[in-house]
Amino acid sequence: MVTAETTNEILFLKEGCVLSKFIELVTKFLPLPPKIIRLKKVEKDILLYSQTKNIPMLKSGDDFITGTLPIIKYLIKSSKDISDGVILDNRIILLGKNLKEEAKVDMWLNFIFSKIFPITIEIENQLYGKKKFDIRKFECDLNDLLEILLEINQFLQFNTFLTAKHVQLSDIMLASALFTCYNDVFTQNELDLIPNVIRVFKFIANMRLFKDVFGKAIQCEKIKKPEPFVKQK
Repeated sequence: MVTAETTNEILFLKEGCVLSKFIELVTKFLPLPPKIIRLKKVEKDILLYSQTKNIPMLKSGDDFITGTLPIIKYLIKSSKDISDGVILDNRIILLGKNLKEEAKVDMWLNFIFSKIFPITIEIENQLYGKKKFDIRKFECDLNDLLEILLEINQFLQFNTFLTAKHVQLSDIMLASALFTCYNDVFTQNELDLIPNVIRVFKFIANMRLFKDVFGKAIQCEKIKKPEPFVKQK
């Protein structure tokens, strides 16, 4: 259930950042999402409130929370405080129905955040001119990513999703991490290596909420030509 109402919380996100898009996607599952402010450039006065001197950052009352995983877990878990039954159901769906299931979700969240996102962000930065394109580095990153996804693909051969028989937060995070690669990097050769991973990706990518944030997933025919490097001011 999603409404037009929001809480008094304010969420500061970097415009165009894939991690910020993932956080925004999570808020779509909450009946009372925070107000979102997308920043093209992060000003120093905003970073004064960030303990880690970085964005994303959530302002909740007089407190400030930074970091992708702390923010999403806080937003989902705190929703139970205003639950009429519906919000609590969303929490259970996303994080799990008990401590063991939640621990499995956390395990995959940490794995995807630390092992997959750094590679896919590096690939995206090289393709979209945020870093100088280095063909050897690009190919090495792509090989490293495929090695990880091959392991996940084997796991998904006998499991519908990562942690349950329905979509949970870890699956949404995996799809978010792979969106750019599916659109711009993975040709049919790569897709054929990881059919179970792509099955999960397509299931989530076809969700209306996912498309509202990320846009439409379009299968890559050939690897995107790297854009010229533009030094950030």
